[in-house]
Amino acid sequence: MTDRLVSLVTPGRRGLWIGLALFALLVALSWVGFIASDDTTYARGAYGWIEHFPYVGGHGTIRYPITVPMAASFLILGGNEVAMVLPSLLYLILFLILAWRVTRDVAGPLPAFAALVAVVTNPLIAVQASIASVDIIEMALLFAAWLLCFRCLETGVADKRKLIGAGILAGLAFLTRETAVFVAVYFGLLFLAGHRIGRWNYLWIAAGFVAVWALELVYLGIMTGDPLYRFNIALHHDSTIDRSIDLAGNVIVHPLVDPLLVLLLNQEFMALMLFALPLGAWLCLSRSIPQRLRHFARQIALFGGCWFVCVGAAQHLLPLNPRYFMITSTMACLLAGTALGWLWQQGSARTRWAALGGLALLAGTNLVGIAVENRDPAFGDETLVAALADHPGERIGTDPETAFRAQIPLRWAAAAARVDEAPPAPGSLYYYNPLRAAKPAGHIAADVAPLYRPQPGWQLVSEYQAAPSHLARLFEATGTDRLLPAAIWRKLRHPAEPAYLYRIPSEDAGSPD
Repeated sequence: MTDRLVSLVTPGRRGLWIGLALFALLVALSWVGFIASDDTTYARGAYGWIEHFPYVGGHGTIRYPITVPMAASFLILGGNEVAMVLPSLLYLILFLILAWRVTRDVAGPLPAFAALVAVVTNPLIAVQASIASVDIIEMALLFAAWLLCFRCLETGVADKRKLIGAGILAGLAFLTRETAVFVAVYFGLLFLAGHRIGRWNYLWIAAGFVAVWALELVYLGIMTGDPLYRFNIALHHDSTIDRSIDLAGNVIVHPLVDPLLVLLLNQEFMALMLFALPLGAWLCLSRSIPQRLRHFARQIALFGGCWFVCVGAAQHLLPLNPRYFMITSTMACLLAGTALGWLWQQGSARTRWAALGGLALLAGTNLVGIAVENRDPAFGDETLVAALADHPGERIGTDPETAFRAQIPLRWAAAAARVDEAPPAPGSLYYYNPLRAAKPAGHIAADVAPLYRPQPGWQLVSEYQAAPSHLARLFEATGTDRLLPAAIWRKLRHPAEPAYLYRIPSEDAGSPD
């Protein structure tokens, strides 16, 4: 059977196409789309380019490597979820192709296929793929920069064009998000070691980076009078962010170990590190591994390790959100998949079966992580559009936070003008979104927050429930839902809080004639 699988995935680019087909299936099944978070900011930036060209923007909207492609996507496809997600999805597909190609060149077709499977089934990647994700764009650009540098390291030839290109790509990643500067630690270590191409040749990478940054400084200087405008707004935006949201689901013990606990315990990574740490160490250190593959593994591990240390060290600036560890976890996927694929390709019959079983176990646990993911984090915000569609011609009130979060889907539906943010008035329809209105937050002041919560006498018109997860449907179909603890079943069956549409009684309701 292993021989049949080998013949299936090894010829030509077949392994790549099978891996991309699996990726497409997982994205379709785990589609998230609009999340009423950073994606709203990027969409606002995209519309800024469309309506106010040339555009500068503020924090988030100034991230041009995502906002400019998104603007083009909106112009071509119109305003919708697919157009919003498409740019980062294309970046991710480019990353997958590059990762498969370099792994195949270094290790062979089976390790490349196994590495691709490990990446596309990773819950963090599978879910972020259907979100307008700056993390994906940052990773794709930095990996492309890493790859250009790695090609020079492989040959020992300091190709100036490739090294400058690596710097340009790193510079574009830096325009995407300031955290991309963490890659300087990786390149800095290579520079200090003078690794393979001579120390001073690494300065060509710095030259490419500075060239991109200089263009931004000139543009912002002309447009705003402040070349460091992006840094100034980045340093003063955190007061508006609720960091407790990003801590949800993490095990917090001590700052020195918390980053490692994120990788070991969070659902987004499942059993990845249990595979990646021993298998990656074997690839990097074992003398049985060919020198070229060993060097590849060491560079992947160094890249991912530097990123992990930098994110962990920046806890006072960044929350311990799993997505900030995307580069580390994806490099871990490449190490684990490559090692399992190498054992499958080179080992004895028993070793091949063990490697295939290990890959199946890694992918299987990943699929569980994908299945329990909440695909409707903005259900209450998005469903405001459905409530408006259910009552054409009527105005609907809602709390200011929901109205703010739903601004992009409301724009797509051309329904923003029908939404009222003032406290509910007698005789009106009011859309209650507990996710936003149950407590003061964001755009809801504490003194008026109680006015946006249901009152005695309000008439319930509609209740909107989020669709159950695929896993919940499977449990229901097989009758195994009764075996689950009630709390876990509720989470699977009702992944998001319901939303409600009320009719507020008129002032003369119930008064004598």
